[in-house]
Amino acid sequence: MIDLCEQEQLVFLPWAPIQETDRKVPVAVAAERHGVTEHQVVLAWLLAISPQILPIPGTGSPAHAEQNIAAASVELTPDEVDAISKGALPARGRAGAMISGLLRRLAGTPAN
Repeated sequence: MIDLCEQEQLVFLPWAPIQETDRKVPVAVAAERHGVTEHQVVLAWLLAISPQILPIPGTGSPAHAEQNIAAASVELTPDEVDAISKGALPARGRAGAMISGLLRRLAGTPAN
């Protein structure tokens, strides 16, 4: 799905990306290494994956908003991004591939 958004120069808005990914071991390891929260690592990971991803995290307080903003300055290593990506929601990855295929057919774009 992200590849298609990059190809078509579209923005991808992930729906509730933190709810399931923040409990993964690679996220916890990266959070400890960088001295930030797991939520901040997930936001940093989303930003590192592609410039087409525009996460819009919810916030319930000014302090939480500041944490969300600070996540943009967390610089994950390529190994951290890869480890988090490998463990992140494989079921959604399959769903994304199905949606991507459907969008390609609707747009008349050939598959990769």
